[in-house]
Amino acid sequence: MWHQDDGWGVIDSDATPGGAYVDHWSVRVEAVVAAADHPSVRPMGLRPGTDVEFEWSTADPPVQGCSHIANVVWPAGEDAPPRPRGAFSTALWHSVGDPDSDGLTTMREATLDEFDVPAPDRPPLPTAVGTVRFWRGEDGWGVLDSDATPGGAWTHFSEVVGEGFRTLTPGQAVEFEYEGADQDGYDFRALNVSGR
Repeated sequence: MWHQDDGWGVIDSDATPGGAYVDHWSVRVEAVVAAADHPSVRPMGLRPGTDVEFEWSTADPPVQGCSHIANVVWPAGEDAPPRPRGAFSTALWHSVGDPDSDGLTTMREATLDEFDVPAPDRPPLPTAVGTVRFWRGEDGWGVLDSDATPGGAWTHFSEVVGEGFRTLTPGQAVEFEYEGADQDGYDFRALNVSGR
């Protein structure tokens, strides 16, 4: 199901009994949006019955009755979307046709290659060795401690090196890149996190 007006829905799969809650910001590669002549701006979402692939984590407590959260969702059969560098990213979406009879327009996420915009060279970031202070698996983020990042470095599950479901354990030794940031009260953000 998908609540187009509210921007959330539920994905059914054998891997997530009872369904996985998904918010509009987790939808990647292709989505639908209410027709442009709709009286208000609506978030992008999924058309019910659409086959998708997704990465998920456990929700504790459950969200909208679901014990799982879909963190990234993309159309079945498509390549998984590339991992963004950093906890936040933005995308350029464009319409791929007229609205269907249900009033929804299909949108595709554009890549920079489509617009021939060169990616800027990113300066190398400093690295640190530290430990995991805590990890909130249901939200997909945690805080790492190291001498180089006083007060802690916030990190997102998408920055943990690996495939599929990625998580960290409190007390686990880690190595990571870091940058200065104002993230949920922390002065640093950890990137490219790997266990030691």
